[in-house]
Amino acid sequence: MLQAIRSKAGSLVVKILFALLIVSFGVWGIGDIFRERSAAETTVASVGDIKIQADELQTAMRREMERMNRMLGGNFTAEQAKQIGLVDSVLGRIVTSDLLDLEERRLRLQVDDQVVRDAIIANPSFHNSTGAFDRNLFTNILASNQLTEDRYVGLLRRDIARNNLTSAVTGGAVAPAALVDPLFRTRNEKRTAETVLVASDKMTGIADPSDADLQDFHAKHEDQFRAPEYRGFTALILTPEEVAGTIEVPENKLRDEYQARLDEFQTQDRRQIEQILVADEAKAKEAETQLDAGKDFATVAKDVADQSGDTIKLGWQTRAELPTELVDAAFALKDGEVSKPVHTALGWHILKVTGIENGATKPFEAVRDQLAKEVARDMAADEIYKRSNEIEDALAGGATLDQVAEKFAIKPTKIAAVDLDGKDPTGAPVTLPNAEEILRVAFNTDQGQTTRMNETKDNGYFLLHVDSVQPSVVKPLAEVKDRAKALWLADKQSGAAEAEAKAISDEVTPAKTLAAIAAEKQLAVMTTPAVTRSGGAQAKLPASLVAKMFAIKPGESAVSAGPGGWYVVQLKTVETPDPAADAAAVKAVGDQLTDSIRGDLLAQFETALRARFPVTIRQQEVDRLL
Repeated sequence: MLQAIRSKAGSLVVKILFALLIVSFGVWGIGDIFRERSAAETTVASVGDIKIQADELQTAMRREMERMNRMLGGNFTAEQAKQIGLVDSVLGRIVTSDLLDLEERRLRLQVDDQVVRDAIIANPSFHNSTGAFDRNLFTNILASNQLTEDRYVGLLRRDIARNNLTSAVTGGAVAPAALVDPLFRTRNEKRTAETVLVASDKMTGIADPSDADLQDFHAKHEDQFRAPEYRGFTALILTPEEVAGTIEVPENKLRDEYQARLDEFQTQDRRQIEQILVADEAKAKEAETQLDAGKDFATVAKDVADQSGDTIKLGWQTRAELPTELVDAAFALKDGEVSKPVHTALGWHILKVTGIENGATKPFEAVRDQLAKEVARDMAADEIYKRSNEIEDALAGGATLDQVAEKFAIKPTKIAAVDLDGKDPTGAPVTLPNAEEILRVAFNTDQGQTTRMNETKDNGYFLLHVDSVQPSVVKPLAEVKDRAKALWLADKQSGAAEAEAKAISDEVTPAKTLAAIAAEKQLAVMTTPAVTRSGGAQAKLPASLVAKMFAIKPGESAVSAGPGGWYVVQLKTVETPDPAADAAAVKAVGDQLTDSIRGDLLAQFETALRARFPVTIRQQEVDRLL
């Protein structure tokens, strides 16, 4: 909840302004931007005299869900949001925002108009190519983010006030060198070692286990022999593909669809364009004069505008992709022609067309089959939705699954036994559309129960009846004897490898190195690269081995488990970094510590605000929202 405040505490005002435009990622919670409180709405929480309404939390949650779905490819559900505590997190951000609002009101914090104006002008997001504030660019950016100028100024004024408040709390917090330098040394210390792997599969001479050995091993490692829970069920599944195959789309509907989607079947006119861009009209006229005299376009670009190579190439552009002011000039040119100077907010442009592609439209007959499939699928989605409602009504009226299948002519899908991973008792995969969704419902439904209709992510529907439940059980030794024997042998080999590794480690002394012992035993020795405590993965070293390297002194040895067996490691060198030699890295560590200290201060500040402005969460109302 406080992460957003922490990020603000160390930032400069000018760096935070543009973030305010992207309101869906507002650091103080989106709800507080779009608030329209109504006494008639359900209150989910109160902060001092501020009431947080259900629609405010829902708005913030919808935007957060959209963000999560974009990150996860559209598979993030409301149930998952609850499980990871996303609802509480979003509500917490709103509460924090309200606490700060109340404190700003109590302290009567004011932000002068000139401060707001200076912040806007200083924001590089509103600067043109010359680095100057551009009023048109400012207006366009606000419009694209659905913000009026007054609304943006209000948000900015509020954010500056909030930044001033949090900066007052954390501004003097700086990590002391007494903490920074030791942490820098710890993080950046590097070590090298010699290692020997005692491979488990090389351990021989282990006698076959007796029946008593296997019985004992089986009893002590039951989870390795446990069969998963299996469920048998009967499902009625409606998929858009199946229903679409039964739909014949009328010709007139296809033609209407073709006209409605004509843009999809049209290739736009395009021009391949090169450009000379200069800041003032005088330079543009100079370039025009040289071009009229027959001078090469690229040469003029270099001499007048200091442009070269790819900097003059705009590539292929449609009318929609070009700035409005350049469209007529660009598309009036023939191949190889050069335009007169054209003025835009970015400067003066001279264009050269180096390629022309005329647009074309695919005829109806060329896309008829595509349209028929897509329209049929859309119609199928409507038909499935209608049919699902009718099935729901039948179920509510007491119809059984078999009766529903007969009435609506749906062929039941019978699954005798399947585990949650979609495999039958033989380990073979079970063929099932939308298997993950159907199995999740099946394993959350009691035996003998029939579910309601469930919608799938591809707009299909299903319901099912759980016929049988086979609980997870430990397979008897007789069924898994071969597996038990293999696991028993692997366990014994690992134990033998561990004992051998420890024996080798015990032999290591200052006078007898690991390399010498390995040579006697004909074992390979590897010298590790210099690694930090967290750099083992890059060097492809087991984390447990790296941990041992940093737990011993030079010349000492240790033993560590690893892939394929047991490692013996002898530390060779320790490289201790000098903070004075890497000021940038030390500063980075100091900044991290400072952020952590400031975060702790802000946490205490929030605790104090909660004491001053009581916070009440109506958890029952919150739980009803999703």
